[in-house]
Amino acid sequence: MPTFTYEALDVKGQKIEGTDEAASRDLLISRLIDQGLQPIKVKRLKQFYAFWTRKAVKFSQDDLLYFTRELSDLLEAGVPLERTLAIVEDAAEQENIRTLINTIRQDIHGGKKLSEALSSYPDIFNRLYVNMIRVGELGGVLPMVLKRLDGFIERSRNIRKFIITSSIYPGILALVGILSVFILVTFVVPKFGQIFEDLNQPMPMATKLIVAASMFLQSWWWLLTLIILLLSAGFYSYIKSPEGSVWWDKVVLRLPLAGAMLLRIELGRLARTLGTLLESGVPILKGISLSGEVVSNSVIRSAVEDLYKGVRQGKSLSQLMKQTKVFPSLMVHLVAIGEETGAMGPMLLKIADDLEEKVQHDTKVYLSLVEPITIVLMGIIIGGIILSMLLAIFGINDVAL
Repeated sequence: MPTFTYEALDVKGQKIEGTDEAASRDLLISRLIDQGLQPIKVKRLKQFYAFWTRKAVKFSQDDLLYFTRELSDLLEAGVPLERTLAIVEDAAEQENIRTLINTIRQDIHGGKKLSEALSSYPDIFNRLYVNMIRVGELGGVLPMVLKRLDGFIERSRNIRKFIITSSIYPGILALVGILSVFILVTFVVPKFGQIFEDLNQPMPMATKLIVAASMFLQSWWWLLTLIILLLSAGFYSYIKSPEGSVWWDKVVLRLPLAGAMLLRIELGRLARTLGTLLESGVPILKGISLSGEVVSNSVIRSAVEDLYKGVRQGKSLSQLMKQTKVFPSLMVHLVAIGEETGAMGPMLLKIADDLEEKVQHDTKVYLSLVEPITIVLMGIIIGGIILSMLLAIFGINDVAL
């Protein structure tokens, strides 16, 4: 994504400079205006220069959670913001956290608000984070907003960790199976083939096919590897293009089993983000706009854009969700209840909880199937290779008799 350098005026008329990434110059200008800034100059950086002007400070999800939680707890206890940052900086064990907090503290000491200081680090604090902080500052409820951000980040991290940790054992099992087949085909089968050639012994058709495939892999493995790499690179380039991305996102949602789970993941993230924003006092239009940024699937993101346009025209959110045919009927009905009762935020958070529980359940079920399926497939492949070798050996014994 292109990187731009910009100069803008804040609400106090103070000049602010920074760099940010955006799909286009116009999109960055719109983003700055949404943040309450008046752009003066926006210039795209050349790729090489942009690389060296990126922020050197890198934050993991755990670092962000630590920063948010400590900030929330200290502000809730009544500690002033500058002193809070000083305490968090001093208590931080990692140098990257101390460096970042020190820079933020200096910005605040120079007259910036916390949201303005954080917006200088878009790779760490995304628009959702910065806008929620801004809402907390305007409403005088910054500790409460930080507490909600803390819960939001922790929940997202736990879901991600659950999926990763649940995939480790099935992944190792599949890798071992593939390596076993590779070793058999590459090293063991050619030895048998050489023995049969030396004995001038005819081989059964199944054995001939296995030996021929093995010899082909030994001779042309580099060509197969090159073809696979080129095809993978071409496919990756296509799905990263605008047309290919839309096509791939549609295909992903139509996949059996996995498509439904991926849809729940996206909708759960969307519901939790929008619910958290509404609970923090963000207007619904702004909330929908920001929530769309956490959605990675272009089909769902397009549906969110339609929701934004419809709500801006005064239409009901639940009716718009029903018209898009992307959102499940249960989710539409619950949102309609939230609109009727005036509890849209809590209802969306409940929807997110339900969707995330289903994702965890589906993940456990699908990954539990990987083990037996992998064992059966590897057993069939390895057993077939061994059986073809045994048939040839039995043929030698028959000739000897």
